[in-house]
Amino acid sequence: MEKLTQDLIEAPGFSSLFQTDERESADSNQDIELEVVNPDSYNLSYTCLLIPRFPSHQLKGDLADYLHQWLPQICISYSWRLEFIAIQPDYFQWAICVPPSTIRGHFMQQIRYDTSEMIFSNFGHIRSENLSNDFWAPGNLVVLGTRPHPEEMISQYIHLIRIQQGLNKL
Repeated sequence: MEKLTQDLIEAPGFSSLFQTDERESADSNQDIELEVVNPDSYNLSYTCLLIPRFPSHQLKGDLADYLHQWLPQICISYSWRLEFIAIQPDYFQWAICVPPSTIRGHFMQQIRYDTSEMIFSNFGHIRSENLSNDFWAPGNLVVLGTRPHPEEMISQYIHLIRIQQGLNKL
C-alpha cells in the first residue's frame, strides 16, 4: 500500500493537482461552511416481531415486564438504539436502529438468543415445557423503518406461523 501511495505521489502531474494560488486559497476559505454530520442519518431502522413458540406462553405479567427491561439492556450492550417496544400477549414487537454494517440476521439472532436465555433462566416452567433452546416460534417479521406493523399484518403472520407449526388449519 505504501509503495502504491509513493508511486502515485511521484507520478507526473500529481503534485500540480494540489498546488493552489495563496490568494485563491484565502478567498475560498471564506466561502466554506462545514456542517456536522449526524451519524444517525446513516443508521438503518427496522421494526421487528417475534411470537412465542407455544401459543400458551403468553407475554404478560412478569414476563412482559422483564422483556421491557431486557431489550433495552441488550440494545445498549450491542450499540443499537431502541426506538420503541410493544408487547402484547401473543407477540413481541420493537423498532431498532443499527449501523449499516450490522447484518439484519445478526441482530435478530442475537435478540432471539439473549431473550430466550433470559426467559428460560427466569421462568423454569416455560423451560420445562419447551425442549428447544429458543423461546420464539420459527421465523420473524422484519420491515424497514420504525412504524409499528399494522394489526392485520401481525394477525396474518401469526396465523401463517401457526399453520407452519401444524397448530392451525388453512
